[in-house]
Amino acid sequence: MTQIRKFIEWLSYHPTTEEIARALATEHLAEFAVLGIRFGRVNNDDSIVVLGQYGYPDADLYRDRVIPSAEWRAVDADDVRIIKGELQGNWTPDSTMYVSQLRDRGVAQGHVIIHFHKPVTNENKARVAEAIEDICVPLALYMSFMNHPVGNLGGVVSPIDTRDAGTAQLNQRQILILRGMVESKTNHELATEMGFSVSTIRHETMRIYQALSVSDRKEAAKKAIMLSLV
Repeated sequence: MTQIRKFIEWLSYHPTTEEIARALATEHLAEFAVLGIRFGRVNNDDSIVVLGQYGYPDADLYRDRVIPSAEWRAVDADDVRIIKGELQGNWTPDSTMYVSQLRDRGVAQGHVIIHFHKPVTNENKARVAEAIEDICVPLALYMSFMNHPVGNLGGVVSPIDTRDAGTAQLNQRQILILRGMVESKTNHELATEMGFSVSTIRHETMRIYQALSVSDRKEAAKKAIMLSLV
């Protein structure tokens, strides 16, 4: 219970999702010899976004991008097979990974994947699973607050700063440009695709930065994903 309380108190400092992944692996779940952690959100179109990760050499392949349904469902890995429902339970067959759901209002909004340095013994599985599930409750709540702007939660204050109220002012063109940023498209590519001049795209980009309170494309893409704007 002490670890849960510490974790909840720490969340009040509004850490980034990457910081959360690191903290879970190196502190709150460190006693279980965690090798890596990934957690993310499933979008309405069945695409996924990896929000936080730690300990994975291929982290840059998944950071700040929307992964289409066809792409992630084609992955032949035991942790993904659990998410797809092809394997029952939470543990992979080799007992090196545990997969837990993150729920929002009773509905699965994403998953957490915990990868261990070595297989977890049957004697320890119940204790490890309980610790992970206990942590997932406040983590899911935190993610839920991130996905719902301030004012939509009956007076509950969101972890997203109130400056993000500016996101409500984004028009459809800016949302499309923002999606392009998430997909790592250049201003020239967006201008060609959308039928506008590069100058127009550049001006809209600056307005997006102002609305999101960010300073560059990478920060804008990351915030768009966190706020479910794309």
